[in-house]
Amino acid sequence: MLLKFALFVTVFLAIVLTTICVRLVMQLRKASEDRQELISVNKDMEAAIRAKSEFLAAMSHKIRTPMNALTSFTEILIQRSLQNCSAELKEETEGILDIIKTNSHDLLSTINDVFDYIKIDANLLEIESIPMSIKQVIHDICQAEKPNVVAKHLDLSIRYSGEIPPNILSDPVRIRQILSNLISNAIKFTDKGTVTVLCEVLDGGDSVSMAMNTPVQTKDTGKKHAHSFSASLMQLKISIIDTGIGISPSLLPDLFKPFRHVESSSLSQSKRSTGLGLNIAMRLATLMDGTIHVESTLGQGSTFSLLLNVYVPEGTPPALKGMRSGSGTAHGSQLHEGLDIRLTATKPEADALTDKRRPLRNVRILVVEDMAVNQVIIATLLRDAGAQVELADNGAIGVQKVMHDMDNGLFFDVILMDMQMPVMDGYEATAYLRKHDYHRPIIAVTAHALTGDREKTLRSGCDDYIAKPIDNKTLMEMIQKHTGGR
Repeated sequence: MLLKFALFVTVFLAIVLTTICVRLVMQLRKASEDRQELISVNKDMEAAIRAKSEFLAAMSHKIRTPMNALTSFTEILIQRSLQNCSAELKEETEGILDIIKTNSHDLLSTINDVFDYIKIDANLLEIESIPMSIKQVIHDICQAEKPNVVAKHLDLSIRYSGEIPPNILSDPVRIRQILSNLISNAIKFTDKGTVTVLCEVLDGGDSVSMAMNTPVQTKDTGKKHAHSFSASLMQLKISIIDTGIGISPSLLPDLFKPFRHVESSSLSQSKRSTGLGLNIAMRLATLMDGTIHVESTLGQGSTFSLLLNVYVPEGTPPALKGMRSGSGTAHGSQLHEGLDIRLTATKPEADALTDKRRPLRNVRILVVEDMAVNQVIIATLLRDAGAQVELADNGAIGVQKVMHDMDNGLFFDVILMDMQMPVMDGYEATAYLRKHDYHRPIIAVTAHALTGDREKTLRSGCDDYIAKPIDNKTLMEMIQKHTGGR
């Protein structure tokens, strides 16, 4: 009996254990299948994100290239009409060209808004944390808006309240994008009076001292290195205060929704927009751990306030060395702690082109560009400014020209390098030149203007970056900066 009972128990336990093992095997197999399915889904998601990114890059390139021809040739025609036409013909021609120029820039602005909206919606936009001067960003935006301020006979001023840190860790490109939108809107919807930019540090006891490891991107190499240093958290508030038309209370709840407009239906068509700018600004602010508040009284004006939580480095991290301090001044303005930058309104004629000097006289420039229309645009612009221009159809030809000159002790003052070319692209060409001890300035010129493109060009060895469509004034200033202003 005992033997039979023991045999029964053994068989029973064997069946139970076998059943458990079978179930475990099945569960493990299912877990493995689920894991493979998750991996497959993850790969599909990554592929979809890659496809979206590649699509945006391709569309950006395809749209910006013809836009570059349109805007650049319009600028060239305007310059030549001012210099060569009779008074009567000049007035008529200039009016037509101004219409083309204005509508081209409006179209480009719409394109940029749409691309930004899609990037944010598809989670393709990354926020950086690199050293920057908030004063310099505000100053540069106000200087860029000076022609619009002068044309409308407005006063634009900058004020600082409290101890504004010389440098913060944040994303200068996105802060510039937000503030440019808010400041340009304030000017756009103010027909008389003032627009004031007020930058202040909010007190409230929320600031904390902390140690942090921040990936700081160095400007010279474009590479990111970890540096340990102490930093404190601070809330920064930048308010744009205008004496413009104000906003109806009924519009305020929907102000930051996409495809909604700041303006009322009674305003002229010239003041209408895509309705994406404020939505993009708010979403960027949110991604940067901030927000935008608005207060407005119809008929009296509005105040848009950007609030950001930023880190302030204590001491000077290595990447801050050599940064532009923000103390430089431009004609007609001053940058000092606690003082105004006042762009006093004058007659629009005061800003008309009167200086016929050739700012790039005797500057030798190599333009590496595969598209014939872009070669004509850039070469015409540079030669009109007095530069000596040579052309190369791709990176390989450009490298040959540079190396041949180096062998003979000659150097180009600047190389304008397109980044997307056949045979050898701009990234390869720049890296090759740097590897072979070419140290003169190389400026990347590309129709790719999505997140990460600027950093990619800097990593390849470029000194600067300009996106197509090229702003002629910006290109001139950039070349002058890298050639010592001669």
